[in-house]
Amino acid sequence: MGLDKVVGEILRRGEEKRKEIISLGEKDRDEQVHQAEKKVVEDRLKAEKRTEAAIAQMEQQELSSAELESKKALLAAQRQVMEDLKEQVLGELENYSLEKRRRLYSKLVPIAKKELGECLVYTNKADKAMVQLPSGMTHAGTIDCRGGLVFESKDGSFRLDYRFESILDDLWSEKMREIYNKLFG
Repeated sequence: MGLDKVVGEILRRGEEKRKEIISLGEKDRDEQVHQAEKKVVEDRLKAEKRTEAAIAQMEQQELSSAELESKKALLAAQRQVMEDLKEQVLGELENYSLEKRRRLYSKLVPIAKKELGECLVYTNKADKAMVQLPSGMTHAGTIDCRGGLVFESKDGSFRLDYRFESILDDLWSEKMREIYNKLFG
């Protein structure tokens, strides 16, 4: 019986050791599972934060892009309004009555005479017959314009450009900011 007791004791200790090893293994397994679950939760939170940040960035980019496109469209519309207004003014100048054109040209001729003396004068076809030139000023031909006069020194070295288009361009450049502010300010 002594041997049975020794074998029983060995088996009992073996069983205890087996239970202890299994218990330690289960604890280790549980700890690893717990750590893995904790890591998964942390990774999920990090991924969600990255995703939220990426979504927020994409939304901001889309918003910025939409704002930029909106501004471009607004600027294009404003530019078109300004161009239409300029064209309208030029059309009104072009449609001045004969009397109004005569008065305007009668004021320009002395200015050019004083500045250039004897000179050449260019008009558009429609205005050629109405322009009264003093001696020393010669009608030199027609130019393609919507109205106005161009005076040129006899040697061709100097020009005074009083075409409606040129006058309007100069005035437009000078007053564009003021016009813009009145229209859109």
